[in-house]
Amino acid sequence: MIYLLLPAFNEASGIETILHNISSQLSGFQYLLVVVNDGSTDDTFNILKKFQLKLNPKIINHEKNLGLGSAMKTGITYISSVIHSDDILITMDADNTHPVDLIPELVKNIQNGYDVVIASRYAEGGNEIGLKKVRKILSGLASALLKVFFHIQNVTDYTSGYRAYSGQIIKTAKKYYGDNFITETGFTCMAEMLIKLSKVKASFGEVGLVLRYDLKKGKSKMGVLKTIFEYFYLILKLKLLHFYSTNVL
Repeated sequence: MIYLLLPAFNEASGIETILHNISSQLSGFQYLLVVVNDGSTDDTFNILKKFQLKLNPKIINHEKNLGLGSAMKTGITYISSVIHSDDILITMDADNTHPVDLIPELVKNIQNGYDVVIASRYAEGGNEIGLKKVRKILSGLASALLKVFFHIQNVTDYTSGYRAYSGQIIKTAKKYYGDNFITETGFTCMAEMLIKLSKVKASFGEVGLVLRYDLKKGKSKMGVLKTIFEYFYLILKLKLLHFYSTNVL
């Protein structure tokens, strides 16, 4: 079983396309679509309801917008309660910037033994199309900075939200961290998850991702300066946590 987790906040302009792509391109797979509707005020929920017969998605609603990290935590908390060790979790954006046709390659790599496989803009074959220069700089700087402080073998893209996880590593993370696997509420949750999974000896791989930001119709939800601050705070927090866990406990 493949679990597809899509966090969604005001994605009416792009989510219908990605739902059509999931329906048409994954017909040969057994999967459950889980969408966390994070307080959307546009037509996102109504579009999801339109796909009830075709996709039968599990829709989890937040009454108000709580942020990407909170949406990821809600989705993974639910999935970790039903996933089996030989199942696979795929996380991806709901704005049509992540190509659905990459999912079979992610699945194949998990089946070949990796715990986590990242769709990476910086791996061979990866690229970014339509992304503003300031966003490119931020993403590249964040990954470079995180690699300095938290070097993880085979990982170049620490911030990509398009990933595959083995059911076993999700169950391991739940057992080890409990409700503290994801504590970040914003975009930095993706880096937090990687770093914490590396601490439980997860194995990592990457496949090239062509990020199609030119296909995104809605506005970006990322505040650049706020996110930069949050990355520095995350690094400090996790470094202090590591220090106290190794020197005090």
